[in-house]
Amino acid sequence: MENRLENLKEKMDETILREVYFDAKQYQQVLNSIEKSEFQKQGILLKNIFNTVLSISVVSLIFFGITHFVGTQLNSFNEPEVNQANDPNKKTLESLKSSDEKTAYIPPKQEENFEDMTKEEILTKMINSVDYFETAVGEFKSYSGVDQGYTVVEYAISLKNQPGGFGKRTYKENDKNDTFYEYYKDGTVWNLIEQTHTYRQMSYSEGSSSGTLNIENAFTVDHEGINVTNYRERPPIGSANETLFPYEIASNYTRDLNSWDIEKQNEELLGHNTIVIKGTKNHREFQSFRFWVDKDTGILVKYETYNSAGDIVDYLHPTKLEINVPIDSDKFTPNLEGYTSYELQLKNQPKMTTGNIDELIPEELKEQWEEAKKKPNETTMLKLNGNWYIYVKRGYLVNYIEANGKEGTLYLAKTSAQKSQYTFHALAEGYKVDSLKIVYE
Repeated sequence: MENRLENLKEKMDETILREVYFDAKQYQQVLNSIEKSEFQKQGILLKNIFNTVLSISVVSLIFFGITHFVGTQLNSFNEPEVNQANDPNKKTLESLKSSDEKTAYIPPKQEENFEDMTKEEILTKMINSVDYFETAVGEFKSYSGVDQGYTVVEYAISLKNQPGGFGKRTYKENDKNDTFYEYYKDGTVWNLIEQTHTYRQMSYSEGSSSGTLNIENAFTVDHEGINVTNYRERPPIGSANETLFPYEIASNYTRDLNSWDIEKQNEELLGHNTIVIKGTKNHREFQSFRFWVDKDTGILVKYETYNSAGDIVDYLHPTKLEINVPIDSDKFTPNLEGYTSYELQLKNQPKMTTGNIDELIPEELKEQWEEAKKKPNETTMLKLNGNWYIYVKRGYLVNYIEANGKEGTLYLAKTSAQKSQYTFHALAEGYKVDSLKIVYE
């Protein structure tokens, strides 16, 4: 019997049951149960006939035992999957596909590169990083030695499928925060300033790829010995440029291959394999630098500059970097509720026009304006549609208007002796005051 079943496990392992754990222990348990079966009670005279029946029975019982064991295991395997699917705090990629299939794109997974790289190879990737990833989500903190505070940047960007991006830059100094937002999508760029609740909206054209830029074409010198640099295209989102598209940094720090060296071929940083390079830089504030560059993409994950004592002067320290992850493109369009167009706000800002404003006098006020000209030793103020038309007393001119709620004060300053015989006019627009009090300074 042992000989006839010798290869059964291997044969079963090649079937759909190959994932089921069934070792020698379970195998022996089945055999033991068979050995206690009825065939031990039969006589020797029935042995030859019963052997055939026994073989069939053994196979059937083993198959039944395996099937029962598989069923138990499969049920236990399925239970946690059901629990996970019902967990509201766990959102799988499949659920993301189904719920956000119109706005979310799932790019191919990034593969880490652990092969040794040359200087030329890593520099080429840095100046062509736009070619080596599709989406990126990240956050970093940056500091410049000349600043009193530091900057925190958050970003999300998609380059190929449903292209667009979002960036948030917050400058923090003591208890003061200044926050600036960037968005772009479908040929439109939005810049938002949180403190003033204003925004600017502009158009941009998506240029075609210029192809991979080699080092020789990227860095040249003109006939006067001045360095010239050519840059690859990149999206209009400045917040993340210094890390995702480090073209200028590569030009300023690493264009001279003799000024830096590869310090470490592989160093893990935020789940990414980076190459560490260190070099010198003749700068007033610092003399050396160190870069951590993602080997797969050329993204500048982290950098530091150092003074002669080895102290850090400037830095970019990342707290998050995810490459080729799903991004909802709805995040690339801002919510402008509560924000005012910068151009509209600028238009509504108070402004003063001085000089001869005769051509600006509306038809309804022309008669009164002509009457004012007959009284050059008085200041006449005419108001229409929120605008003030001011005919200033001889020897004075408008200095400024101070608004205090609905009440305003018109400050008039004396002219020079040479201009004391002249009269001056002014048109004040955008001052939301109901009255003006005159003060002669």
